[in-house]
Amino acid sequence: MKARAFATLSLALAIGFVGGFVAARQSSQPQSPSVEEIVKKVQDEIDASGRQVVMEVWAALQLLKDAVKEAPVPPAPMPELERKFAAVQERLSVAVETLLVQTFIGAIEKTTAAMPELNFFILERIVQFFNADRNEVQNLREKGLTWSSIIVGYGLAKALGKPAKEVFAAYAKEKAWSKVALDLGVKPQALGKALDGLFPK
Repeated sequence: MKARAFATLSLALAIGFVGGFVAARQSSQPQSPSVEEIVKKVQDEIDASGRQVVMEVWAALQLLKDAVKEAPVPPAPMPELERKFAAVQERLSVAVETLLVQTFIGAIEKTTAAMPELNFFILERIVQFFNADRNEVQNLREKGLTWSSIIVGYGLAKALGKPAKEVFAAYAKEKAWSKVALDLGVKPQALGKALDGLFPK
């Protein structure tokens, strides 16, 4: 009887240990975010860049209002105002382009949330296309960056000829890719050219 009781107790302890180990492993593994959570995160990133676009539009509007005030009578050339407006127009173009790229690539994030097996292929494509360090890309993902943020970051680094770490450090501070693009001096269409060929047609 004692031997049977001991065997039963040992079996119960073993089952409990294995069950606890499996549960601990499962709880220690990060849970994949839902499609809704991913979409919300991408939308928040778009909102952050969108606010910068609104600021650039507001600056352009102020410049136009100043032009009305300062315009000589009768109308005459205003080279200084034209120079200022060209600069504002360039900033607006960069901000809008960055926002559009984010929005387009944001669709990838929704797809990978629904089909997690695609994450590996996105990772490999980024590594190959940008000649990026695989561990660096994985670390960015582990820090919570979306694929759209990672692609825009590497795209800006490529367009500027700067180290990716410098670009991602700027994003960690600003939290808006449009602001980062403007602060680092990206030229209009440079980001689009840097990403040309990333997704084969």
